[in-house]
Amino acid sequence: MPTRLPAPGLIGLLRPALLGTACAALAACDDAAPSAQLPGLTLLPAQDVAADPMPGSDDALRRVHYRDLHGEGVLVLERSAAVIDDPAGNGTLDVAILTARLYIRPAPRTGWTKQWQRQIRQPCAGPVLEAAWLLQHVGATDLDGDGQAEITLASHTFCGGGSDPHQLHVSLIDGSTSYGIEGETRLDATGQGRFDGERHQSPSLAMAPPVFVQHLDTLWSALGDTSTTHARQAH
Repeated sequence: MPTRLPAPGLIGLLRPALLGTACAALAACDDAAPSAQLPGLTLLPAQDVAADPMPGSDDALRRVHYRDLHGEGVLVLERSAAVIDDPAGNGTLDVAILTARLYIRPAPRTGWTKQWQRQIRQPCAGPVLEAAWLLQHVGATDLDGDGQAEITLASHTFCGGGSDPHQLHVSLIDGSTSYGIEGETRLDATGQGRFDGERHQSPSLAMAPPVFVQHLDTLWSALGDTSTTHARQAH
């Protein structure tokens, strides 16, 4: 089954949001720019580490390399595909898999250790399957100024056709704690505008630092409709 790019109407919703941080904190910044120093965080351009083997596959969509109080970190974003048996017994399903992995090391030239992995799997029987990291909204920040990098992830998935909803996923990971919002946005018949949507936030967000809440709320507002809120764990 062919996989197509997001509908033009959805593209219009995905406006880059700086979210109160410098452009250097976002993965979409120009790789040719010099290393960017943020409070407690240094973002490193790709050419600084070209001679140093980096984790992740050769076809990784994006690497975000930074240095914080713990040492170095590299966020690796990948997309893959699989085919599985349909649990309902109706043949097979195509599956799009979005994977994010964070690797860390205490100093240059030491070994990388995988800190965590997040994965979104979208099975689909058709007619259209979409899944993509929203790279302009992915990056490393130090919003609370404690010297430890937070990682922001944003993605969308879609299975169906016509006015079926697009699923949106945003999260901020600070050490071992994850805060998330996910939900859906629907496009009208022309694909040009939203006409309803849902928002589901993780229970952890209720106790998050205000700066984290503002960060995710601002990002969510740029991505989709926030008309309905339900509390549940968002992955």
